[in-house]
Formats: sequence, structure tokens, C-alpha cells
Amino acid sequence: MSKISNSVDLSLPARRFVVLTQAGFLLVGIANTLIGPILPILSSKWNLSDAQAGHLFTAQFAGAIAGSALSGLLIRKMEVVTVLAAGYGGLAIAIASLSANSWLIGMVSFVVLGFSLGLTNPATNMLIAELNPERRAAALNLLNLIWGVGAISGPPLIALLTRSSDVFWVLSGLAMALTVVALALTRSAMSLSFGQTRPSPLPVNSMLSAWLSPYALLTGALVFIYVGTETAISGWIAAYMQRLGQTAQSFWALASSLFWAGLLTGRAAAPALLRRINEERLVLLALIVAIVGISIILTGQELIAISAGAVLAGLGLAPVFPTTLAIFTRHYGQQASQLAGVIFVLASLGGAVLPWLVGLVSSHYRELRVGLLVPLLGGGVMLALQFAINTFVTGVKQRPATE
Repeated sequence: MSKISNSVDLSLPARRFVVLTQAGFLLVGIANTLIGPILPILSSKWNLSDAQAGHLFTAQFAGAIAGSALSGLLIRKMEVVTVLAAGYGGLAIAIASLSANSWLIGMVSFVVLGFSLGLTNPATNMLIAELNPERRAAALNLLNLIWGVGAISGPPLIALLTRSSDVFWVLSGLAMALTVVALALTRSAMSLSFGQTRPSPLPVNSMLSAWLSPYALLTGALVFIYVGTETAISGWIAAYMQRLGQTAQSFWALASSLFWAGLLTGRAAAPALLRRINEERLVLLALIVAIVGISIILTGQELIAISAGAVLAGLGLAPVFPTTLAIFTRHYGQQASQLAGVIFVLASLGGAVLPWLVGLVSSHYRELRVGLLVPLLGGGVMLALQFAINTFVTGVKQRPATE
């Protein structure tokens, strides 16, 4: 990655570039959850069975794993802005291609969609981290708040638009917006003279050595469990409420919405909190809040208690991933962009494994409450991992706040 943090201050053009990047990440959030609202339309259009429709999720997931895994290598070979623009271009092509009357083209499109998401997520986070070297955690929490707004608002917005117009125009509009962002980012980056110098690519043995260090292993484990825990709670809490009884059933969707509301609120509040406490302490306190929230979900019997637990769980989990990523970039400096792809691979794997594990445990014991002990255990493990990172690895437990 180019030496952005040393060569570019946040002048007016640079601030405009950051705003453009944030606006693009809102579209990435929409693209990330696109499959949900358009799946019924595509299933009808392509005459798919449920099993065939399920393959579309697998295609997007496989593409995202591949894109995340290769993002570090691509950033080593070219500029991060180039990788980012390529990711947006790939998203535009994939989304536009979903209008084709072919399931095979659709499968390929979802692979490309996932691959492009795998490029844009690491590249955008690394770029924002380097543009804000003195306040990485605050900037990344804001960035991921914007992504969350897109991811949550995208499905109902697209569902609403497809009711009043053909899906072709909806997909074409989103593809066009992504294309505009790709071109604007490239032009803006050139005007700011990004990418004049960059550190030497890390040799493979150096990358392996970095990832076999105690800090990297602990951080990788924390990210894996975090995304799995977040996905497990958001994915299962509605079903959990639905099974509690007739009173809760009429409000079963409320808990999921409250969880996401808590998550977005927590990320919005993180920059202000980081002015008072440092990044490591924020992660610890946030995990404690999350564990309390999950515990209330599991022990509560009434709607109000479970709803309060959902909000607390969301608030607590909110700053963990972006703040952990900020600590990661600070730890590895300009080489972080070449190592971060593994972080996003582990994040995707965690999001696939832990929700599945909840279902497996629930089926075995025939009780979803027992299954949801998985994210509660995940919260405890994350707390232990963060203590280990702070105390035994980074040695920053007493570091004053810098945000």
C-alpha cells in the first residue's frame, strides 16, 4: 500500500475522497445483502427449486472467501485504490448480469459478486485506516456503521422498488451507481497522487511468520468468533422469540430489528467513547456488555427482557470488529494491507460455522436456548482472547487513549 498516512493530510480533496469511499461502502452494504430480496424473483425467473436457489448462497460465499484470500496478494502487486476500483467494477458487472435469463450466468454472477465483496471489504477498511492514522478505530467504526446502514436498509428498499418496477431497472440502477463510484474513486485518487510509493511486498515466508505470531493467531481467532457470534445472534434470535410462546410470537421480528439498532447505535457512539478510553479497553468493555446482553436473552422470559438483551448484545458487539481491525493495522503498520485478507477470510468462515453450530446443538438437545449457548460461550472466549492480546502480546494495557 502506498504511504498515504505519511504523504496525504486530510485536506479538502482528501476529505472528499473519504466521503466518496464511505458512500461507496454504503452501496457495498446493499450489495452484500442483495440476494435476500431478489431471490424470490430470480427463483421464479429461472424456475429454481429450493436446493438450486441454495446454491446461489454457496456461490456468493465461495467467491467472498476467494476474494478475501487474494486481496492481500493483489494489494501487494498493485495499489489499494486499483484493487478497490476493480472490486466496484466487479460488483457492477455481477449485479447487471443477474438480469440474464440463465441460471448458469446467475451462478457465475454470484461468484463474481462474492469475489468482488471479498476485494472491496479489506481494501476499503485498509484505505480508511491509513487515511486516519491518528484515529483509526473511530474512522473504522464510522465506516462499518455506514456499511451496516446499507446492509440493513438494502433489502426493504430493493423489495419496495421491485414492486413498482421491473427488477432489471433496479439492478441496472445499482450497477450504474457502483460504476460511478469506481470511476470517481480512481479519478479522485489520481488527483491526490495516491500510490507514488509503497513498501516492498512481503515475502511468503515473512507473511507466514507474521501470521504464526501469538498476536496474529489470537486476533484471527477473535475475528472468527466475533463474526460467527454476531451472525448467530442476528440469524437465530427471531426464531428463538417465536418459540417462546404466543405473546412473543406476534413480536418475533422485533428482537432482530432491535439487535441491529443496537449494533448501529454502538458504532455511532464508538468515536465519542474513544476520546475517553483507548481501543483495547473499549473492546474489553464492549465484550462485557455483549455477554450481559446475550445472558439476558437466554434467561429472559418476557418480551421486554429479551428485547433489552438484544439491544445490549448489539451495543456490545458493535465496536469489536472495526476496533480490532484498527489495532491490527496499528500493530503491522503499512504491511497490514498485505496481511488483512486472512482476517476477512476468517471473518467469513466464522459467519458460516457458528450459526451452523447453533442449529446443530439445538437439534441435538431439541432446545434452541441450548444452541444459543454457543454465542454466549463465544463472547466469553473473545473476552479471554482480548485479555491475552492486551496483557501478554501487545503490552498496551496501560496505553493512554489516542483517539
